[in-house]
Amino acid sequence: MVSAKPFKNQKYQKIKKECIKKRALFRDSEFPPEGASLFYSRAAPADIVWKRPGEIVSDPRFFTEGSSADDFSQGSLGNCWFVAACACIAERKNLLRKIVPDIEQQDWGKGRKYAGIFHFKFWQCGEWVDVVIDDYLPTRQGRLIYMHSKSRNEFWSALLEKAYAKLFGDYESLVAGKAKDAMVDMTGGVAEGIEIKDYNSKEERKKLFKILRKSKEDKSLMSTSIAATRAEMEETLACGLVKGHAYSITDVRKIKLGTGLKSIFSREKIHMIRCRNPWGGTEWKGAWSDGSPEWKKVSESEKKELGLTFDENGEFWMSFEDFCQYFTSIDICHIINTSLFSLSKTWKEGKAEGEWKRNRCGGCGNNGTFLENPQYMFEINDADEELLVSLEQYDRRREKDQGKSNYTIGITIMKADLNRKYRMHDRLERVHSGPFSNARNVFARVTLHPGRYVIIPSTFDPGCLGKYVLRMYCNCNINLRELWLDEPPPPTLCGIQTNLKKRKTCATQVTMVKGEGFPGNENKGNIYCKIMCEGKVFRTRVCKGSLKPEWNDRVTFYRKKPEEDIFIEVWDNSIIKDEFLGECVIPMSESATYRGGNTIRRYDLNSRQNGNGTEKKAGYIWLKILHTNEMDRV
Repeated sequence: MVSAKPFKNQKYQKIKKECIKKRALFRDSEFPPEGASLFYSRAAPADIVWKRPGEIVSDPRFFTEGSSADDFSQGSLGNCWFVAACACIAERKNLLRKIVPDIEQQDWGKGRKYAGIFHFKFWQCGEWVDVVIDDYLPTRQGRLIYMHSKSRNEFWSALLEKAYAKLFGDYESLVAGKAKDAMVDMTGGVAEGIEIKDYNSKEERKKLFKILRKSKEDKSLMSTSIAATRAEMEETLACGLVKGHAYSITDVRKIKLGTGLKSIFSREKIHMIRCRNPWGGTEWKGAWSDGSPEWKKVSESEKKELGLTFDENGEFWMSFEDFCQYFTSIDICHIINTSLFSLSKTWKEGKAEGEWKRNRCGGCGNNGTFLENPQYMFEINDADEELLVSLEQYDRRREKDQGKSNYTIGITIMKADLNRKYRMHDRLERVHSGPFSNARNVFARVTLHPGRYVIIPSTFDPGCLGKYVLRMYCNCNINLRELWLDEPPPPTLCGIQTNLKKRKTCATQVTMVKGEGFPGNENKGNIYCKIMCEGKVFRTRVCKGSLKPEWNDRVTFYRKKPEEDIFIEVWDNSIIKDEFLGECVIPMSESATYRGGNTIRRYDLNSRQNGNGTEKKAGYIWLKILHTNEMDRV
């Protein structure tokens, strides 16, 4: 069970106890059964009547036969995105218990104390909130007008929808949305939006099918839809699909073709997708639809083994080829496994809850104020790693009545100095950026080399204030932390600033650009550098398989002794013993020549002295050096 913060400070157990003591049914003053809880832009129709379930049927129940996808039929509210998300979750008992606490107690059954009060939990920008509601529901002519179950006396789906509407202010605020947002709100998972047009070639389509199949195997939740203009919304195509409508993806399969003996030896398979229409009824009418002749190509044993069934509740199969032809976007909610006690793949998580404030809202990289955004540092260790990144902004749906909408947001990842501790004030190599989107969430998959990086979550335009949560997942511990200080603080003793210790007065940046001219087999070098200054040593990454390494790694030294030289050694990495190749000195007596910092210079390397006292030349490296007294500029 997840812990949650009481929404609007309403504590379920306390309120229910008081109601039982007073023998009164709960009426929610924070979300009263009135027109303002239905619409923010207009008055509610006069024929809508709020009724408790016991006034609608004689035997109301929370569940009738447990939870299932059949419990969610969309009413007159244009929130198919929410309905599709609910249908994805209904049969996942472990997820359901996150949303519906006290499942056994929230019912009208014998021995349970009914007080007209229910509660549900939702994930909101980094934290779970517990939403309390009364059980007044909007009806017309004695029937529910919004989401409802197939069973007329089952009310948990209608109550869940009401709690979600309360979270955003009213029912009308649930009109139009992304299924991935609702899935995240009900699971705490990580959302990914996919545009099918971005996968055009045959190879890209294979990659997309692999992503969907792997996501389904990992028990991710998925939804899909067909793009529509305002005029086309809910337009039914000749093939039976509805534009602007959210469908749940309930299965992703490779189905073997062939019947009889052919089914035993056949290797022919077809990629298939199963979808569910939350409306029910309106289904796909093309190839592989229910009862179509294509199913004669599949043996009965194959159908039984794969659990291929048909029903009358809007669930249908279609080929992946047809799926890509008609549908335009896919929403995925990844349920990422971070458990240490698991046989399946386990991810390590880095998480930061932050805020774009007045001095930390610099906009995207097109703006000169970009580096004024919040900055977070992380490391990739040892080997190349796939990194999953999610940036979720505070949902501004609840502020629709004020004319507000989501910001356009994005993430930028840049290489950082090997020893970076303070905020970056100039830009190194950008390894990932965008795309920026006005969706509530942006998601990225990035493969990174070992090293230290800075990630910057930002809005597109500067000056946008708001909260966000940044989550990152990797095989290794990335040690995500925010960079707060612009430069080293003054020395302190027991927390008090003191002059007893010498203060750092300047900074020197050394960028290891590349190297050439090293002896050995051209394809067998594994070259790296050591940079030494004031007793500190830092290593570049190893450039494998080349005697012409290109590191582009940088070190920034904040210095107490600006006159001390900087030393650089070049080594060849080996399993048995690393081989020293050469060294050079950066003479800080020439520090005035490094003020510009933009010039790349060649430095010849010397091997260590021979027996006769002479030094042997051992290749050369290219460096870029900047020396400055303005430490808050590097």
